[in-house]
Amino acid sequence: MIYGDTSFLIAIYRRGDSFHSAATNLINRLRQPFALTLLGDLELMNGVFRCLANGLIDQREHDAIFRQIAEDESDGILVRSSLGDSELYAEARQLSRKFTPETSTRSLDILHVAAAQLLGATPFLSFDAKQRLLAQKVGLPLQPRVLGGK
Repeated sequence: MIYGDTSFLIAIYRRGDSFHSAATNLINRLRQPFALTLLGDLELMNGVFRCLANGLIDQREHDAIFRQIAEDESDGILVRSSLGDSELYAEARQLSRKFTPETSTRSLDILHVAAAQLLGATPFLSFDAKQRLLAQKVGLPLQPRVLGGK
């Protein structure tokens, strides 16, 4: 199973995202299901709402994205993956103590990396530079291998 952070998941579903082509090409090559945690679900949903609020998508595209997400979940492309809060936050606190003084990683990014580690998900898919740095430091295989400019 693979883990895609919010930057990656939004890039898949929002055709106008600057990373849309890179994201869709990568998932077509990997052909594995995505772990979708409660955090990932909330961030994906909120990211789509923010795209609508910021005028990056219209109501029609908003509705189409949510239909596609539901279809991908029904088809087993997105797989609900649960983690215990205590376990997730304990792992995130350890990562924070060890790496944030060096990387200045945000809490939500730490939670994504901790979730991917606990789920044993590989590779870790992200377009977020600081999150990628943390994932690299903890040994998660990263995709895409090289981050293009955004």
